[in-house]
This record gives sequence, structure tokens and C-alpha cells, in this order.
Amino acid sequence: MTVKIYGPLLKNFSEQIESLCIKRDAFMNKMISTELNHLAEDMAGKKNSEPARRFIAGELKRLGLHKVNMVIDKDVVDELNEIVERHNLVRDAFINRLLMFLRSSNGLLQTLDLPLMIVRSEFKDLYEEMPTSPLRALDAVYADPMYYIRIAAEERHQKGIYALDLPSTMFGFSCYLSDDFVPGTKDHAKVLKEAQEWLLEELEVGPLGKPQAEGVKS
Repeated sequence: MTVKIYGPLLKNFSEQIESLCIKRDAFMNKMISTELNHLAEDMAGKKNSEPARRFIAGELKRLGLHKVNMVIDKDVVDELNEIVERHNLVRDAFINRLLMFLRSSNGLLQTLDLPLMIVRSEFKDLYEEMPTSPLRALDAVYADPMYYIRIAAEERHQKGIYALDLPSTMFGFSCYLSDDFVPGTKDHAKVLKEAQEWLLEELEVGPLGKPQAEGVKS
């Protein structure tokens, strides 16, 4: 499978998995396969409009991408492509988002208001004990590496990681984006108009840009 990945993200991810002696393609095959059910759950009832899909693709491309070939099982690729088609996703946006959450840098977690550490007292109902055996602990983590970041997102934001809202600078990593945020759409124009009307009202400025006299409505 050929994918395009944001350059700095690819570099940092590659360095991390190499330091952990992990084979990249085998790991990504496992991760994509594991995460597809969660992606489908997060995208349930959602489908990007064509303008949204083009906008996401454009925002991702502007970041600067590197083409990468990965050896992924055909059945995994087929399932991913089916979800992509059903919800009109940008496939590379999902792959980049997956890598982004796999790394989960401190800056990202703070930006998304997610904890740097999972504290048992905060997530006691969802916290899973880890085996004492090192190899069993590795098995437990490998079975579902995203478990703790997923429960943190659901606990704090009531959303899965693939539906979690991102800042505008990261729209290229969006799996789904409402037309409210897509320039050139009617929904976006409506949001801008409502925001402008709210601002004028808050500043007590009339339609011609002149302050309103006290007690006088425009």
C-alpha cells in the first residue's frame, strides 16, 4: 500500500520504532487491522462532503508529504478502502492521524486536553491492570496499543480518537470535517455570518460600522 505521510511525523515515528526494534510494516499491518473497527465506530453516521474531502486532502498536501510503500495484507487494505469509500475519507489523513496518535507527543496531548499519564484514580472504572511478567506486559500492550489514549478521549471529550476535533492547523489529519469549517461551503458562510453578527452585537456596532447610540437599535 502506498501512502503519503507528513515528513517530520514519518521521521520521528521511524526513529521511535527503530529504537524499539520493531519492524515497521508488520507493526503498521497490525495497527491498521486493529484500528479499523474503532475507525468505523467513530465514523458511524458521518460522511465527508466532496468539498470537505478535497479541503482535507489539500490541507494535508500543504504540510509536505513523503511517499512510503508499506507491505499490508490485502484483506486489511480492502477493509480500509471500504470504510474510506463509505464515509468519503481521505485515506492518507487516517494513516497520518494513526501515526500521530501512536506517537502522542506531549505537545499533542496538551493541545487536545488529554492526560500525559493515565492515573488510576481518574480512570478507575476503565483502568486495566498490567501483567508483572515483562513479556506478557508487552503482549497486553501490543494487543491494543491505543487503549489508554482512546479511553482518555472518550472520558474527557465523549468522542473516539478519530472523531476528536483538531485545531485548524491540523485539519489535514481529519477523518471527518463538518462543512462548518470548509471554506467555500454554504455552512461555512453561515457560520462566518453568524460570528460577524455576534461580534457586531457584542461591540454594539451598527451595520454601517458606527457605534449605536445608547438605547437605539439598528
